[in-house]
Amino acid sequence: MNRVYFLYHIDEDRVDGYHHGKIIGIYSTLDLAKATIDRFRDKPGFRDYPERWKIYPRTIDRDSWTKGFVTETHERIV
Repeated sequence: MNRVYFLYHIDEDRVDGYHHGKIIGIYSTLDLAKATIDRFRDKPGFRDYPERWKIYPRTIDRDSWTKGFVTETHERIV
């Protein structure tokens, strides 16, 4: 099973549980992703939010999102 590691720096945690952020890179090992955090940690923009790093492992050649999608609505549910 081939894995890759998506490294994100999250701009904000939203109330709906989803993240909005920047993809910093995709790495072949978890150690490389962590080393990138160490390199960027003190740079402007990143140093102000050191807790906002996220690493998401993914398997190559496998679907990650299989449930379809949900459209966002602001309608009031009664």
